[in-house]
Amino acid sequence: MLEPRSALAAVYRPGQLGVIHRPAVVAISERRGRALVQLSGWPGSFESVCDRLERRLDMPVPRDCRGATECADLSIFRVGPERLWLAARAHDARLQGIDAASFGEDAVVTELGHSRTVLRITGSSARALLNRGLPVDLDDAAFPVGAFVQSAIHHVPVLVYRNGAAGDCALDAYVPREYSVTFWEWLTEHAASLGGLVGEPE
Repeated sequence: MLEPRSALAAVYRPGQLGVIHRPAVVAISERRGRALVQLSGWPGSFESVCDRLERRLDMPVPRDCRGATECADLSIFRVGPERLWLAARAHDARLQGIDAASFGEDAVVTELGHSRTVLRITGSSARALLNRGLPVDLDDAAFPVGAFVQSAIHHVPVLVYRNGAAGDCALDAYVPREYSVTFWEWLTEHAASLGGLVGEPE
């Protein structure tokens, strides 16, 4: 099976950015090979859909649009009142079992595939880097592990998630594929001014 080509393939160059710090105060890497499935439904039945999904996956489903849940690299975001995103590694068997027939007429399952580029930003200056364009308080008290927000950076729509599975202050940014290069240019330019590192793709 052919693997989709990264939207950043032409511009992604691992290495130092700007002033060299050891360790780097901010590191950026692309999380390739990610799959994304959207599950949406209707007000009268969506909570029962969430209950069924919890039983199927054996993990909790978020009940609000502020926090995500994660288990073994499967993340669930409630991106709207009756809409979930399920993100995991490509070919994760748990996602393969969720399809149009899984919930009948109570929900619509849409394979979003590689419509988003996923970038991981880590390091002591990760928050400072994103806050150069993100109008959201990323301090621990306001944005704890598991929190996510949908906003815009440099006019690019983005979902930013504080991923607790990757150590302290790991922020994952989900960016529409068509804006990936624009966002990448903004991100690496500002990371260079702090002194950063582009890591090998994950």
